[in-house]
Amino acid sequence: MRIAAFSDVHGNAVAFEQVLKDMKEMSPDAIFFLGDAVMKGPQPGECLELLQGLQLDVAVKGNYDHMFTRFPKPGWTPANAKQDMVLQAFHYDLSYLSEAQQNWLGTLPEKENLLVDQTNIECFHAAWNSLVQVTYPWSAPEEMHLLHEFDQTDLILFGHVHHAFIRQANRRKVVNTGSVGLSFDGDPRASYAIIDIDDQNIAVQLRRVSYDREKVIEIARNRNMPYLEAFESGIRLATYPSFENTR
Repeated sequence: MRIAAFSDVHGNAVAFEQVLKDMKEMSPDAIFFLGDAVMKGPQPGECLELLQGLQLDVAVKGNYDHMFTRFPKPGWTPANAKQDMVLQAFHYDLSYLSEAQQNWLGTLPEKENLLVDQTNIECFHAAWNSLVQVTYPWSAPEEMHLLHEFDQTDLILFGHVHHAFIRQANRRKVVNTGSVGLSFDGDPRASYAIIDIDDQNIAVQLRRVSYDREKVIEIARNRNMPYLEAFESGIRLATYPSFENTR
């Protein structure tokens, strides 16, 4: 069984299209989406069309997807530049997404558990009990061990931190697919994972895919996307951008 797993597209359809081309060449038997299709990038509508056009075997919501049925609360005021970016990105995406698309994103499940070739898999965005928990590749083994909900779990697939990695947590394999649309691990290429499972044997490839980064920046500029400088910095440097003085 070959699984293609990806996360954190973040409105970057230029990158997403290239990942889908690479994915097609890998001929997966199943496709898993691990959350955060939109927000932060300039092409939310295009990304939703591409995503909903796939035959997804797993689709879970990310923290940004969750906002479309839970945010913003009445009277909420941003307390800092990052929160202001989130609010502006939310309103930007509302202008490109239909109500049906917003509801589809916001009502996705928060996790999926499944059995594939005698391998128990947990799929979620950040953690089994959180949409925002941060677990980096350098996190302590104890943190990796707490990611699973069930004792029988063999494989954990997640995203959220935009850092692609593979770790071992006791007998469990922990795979972060990285980000399709906005990498923060120093490699600006798009990232996703191919997982081959055969009778409890697990092999993982972290795939990196080049795309035209200047093209997506130009699209963001032409659409007057908010916080353009922060987006450009993230796309070009593949590091988490500063939100100070980027209005």
